[in-house]
Parts: sequence; C-alpha cells; structure tokens
Amino acid sequence: MEFGRVDPREIRELDFSLAPDGKSVERTLPGVPAEGGCKFYVGCSKWGRNEWKGHLYREKAKERDFLKEYAKHFDTIELNATFFSIPNREQMEKWRMAVEEAGNPDFLFVPKVSRQISHISRLQECGLMLGMYLGAMKGFEKHLGPLFLQMSDNFGPKHYSTLENFVRELPEGFQYFFELRHPDWFADPIQRERLFTLLAKYNVGTSVSDSSGRRDCLHMELPTKELLLRFVGNGGEFTDTDYARVDEWVDRIAQWVDRGLEKVYFFAHRHDESDTPQLAGYIIDKLNRRFGAGLKRIDWKA
Repeated sequence: MEFGRVDPREIRELDFSLAPDGKSVERTLPGVPAEGGCKFYVGCSKWGRNEWKGHLYREKAKERDFLKEYAKHFDTIELNATFFSIPNREQMEKWRMAVEEAGNPDFLFVPKVSRQISHISRLQECGLMLGMYLGAMKGFEKHLGPLFLQMSDNFGPKHYSTLENFVRELPEGFQYFFELRHPDWFADPIQRERLFTLLAKYNVGTSVSDSSGRRDCLHMELPTKELLLRFVGNGGEFTDTDYARVDEWVDRIAQWVDRGLEKVYFFAHRHDESDTPQLAGYIIDKLNRRFGAGLKRIDWKA
C-alpha cells in the first residue's frame, strides 16, 4: 500500500488530527440516531498473505483456502482484484462459495471497479464495459456490498461534466462509492461544494481516505448516510500513532452515529501488510466496546 506514504522520519512531526465535519454532514445526517442503529463492517484489502499463516490462518492452510480462512474472521474486504481487468462472473461465484463455506452469512465484498472504466476510459463511452462488470458482480449475490470507483490522481475538477454524466447514468440496483484524489476537489470551496452536492443528489457515497501523506483526502464529507473509510496505518514503531488515530476516528464516528449514520465500512491498510490484521483487530475491539458492534474478535497471535 503506497498511497500517502511518507519518509518515516516525518511521521512523528505530522498532525494526524481529523478535520472538522464538512458541510454535507449536516445536510445528510438528520440529527437523531438511525432507527435500526448503525451497522459496522471491518476488513482488509487482501486475503492472500502467506505471512498470516500461524497468526490469522492455520499454519497448514493452503492458498486456495485463504479466502475461506479470512471470512471466518472478517465481515468484509476491499476487493482490489477486480480492478485490473473486467472480471468474469464465474470467478465471483467461486469467491462467494468460499465465503459461504466459511459460514459467514453477513460477509460483503466491496469490489473496486475495473481500471478499464475508471483510469483508461476515464468514465467516458464505457457503458458496455460497465454492464459487463456489473454482470460479473451479480455472481456475489447477497454477499455484494457497495462498488468502489477509485479515480486517478489527475482526474480533477476540469472533468466535472464527465463525472456528472457518468453518475447520472449509473445503473440502478447497486450502491456506489467514489474516491477522488486530485487536490483541487477539496482545496477549492466551489468545486468541493459542487462535487458533494452532485453525489448526494444521486445517492452516491464517497470514501474518506486517512493516510500520512495525503491529509487533503481526509475531507470529512458524507453525501450519504454511510461511511467508507480507508485507513492507512504506518505500523512498526509507529503503531502507537496508528492506534491514537483509530481512537479519534471512533470518537468522530460516535458523533455521526448519534446524528443518524447508518453504516460504516472501515478498511485497515498498512504499507507493510504483514500485520494489518493486528490493526484491524484493534479497530474491531474499539468498535465493539463503544457501539456493541458485535464484530468477531481477531485473535492475532504475534
């Protein structure tokens, strides 16, 4: 995970405090807790990690069983494998069956939309490809969560009309989140307001990314009543700062839950993914204690 990576010598000097709520939060959240409470999902972005054997997975686990092992511990995954090509439905069905074999009826895949759509076509003239992609996603059946479109760093506000046309024509029956990385979406108040008003109009969410080197992407906006948080920790000697950042997030999420937040997808990343489940386990423990989230406790054997 390279996004937002900085020289380790800079980490202790960074201000990791969360920004104030964006303007969309007050517009989106009604001001009272959701009638059914808030549902929480915590996961990682990979399951195929041999380093997790003997810690998260059984020591003798085979690679073909890693997803099944993963789904015994977590209720979601940020699925990056669907980013590199237009996937086929048969593969999605195989992954769904692995989750079903794990006995986790609540598991949700959060697939990243293919780069053929987001990066190469740049949201233009890609209706056929999007249709093929969505057809494959149906293979997850009830285990399909929101779809995640991550745009390239150079997709800025000058492409607003392209974004608007794409969002307006998104097929119904799916939930969508965007991650936008160009700094001008957030630095320019006019562009920022226009962006989040557009997403709210079409009930499209946006991810909030918390990484060391891209504090601008920590925009704290909620165009929908759901939060998709991509948290990038530093690990190692900086584990204490990772945990302090999680603590602050739990406090902010508590404020949003009190105001009507309905769902949280909290994805744990680290630049060295070898101990990401350790970070995810800390997140789970904090959410369980604060909200009674009912998430499975991660027994990470260090």
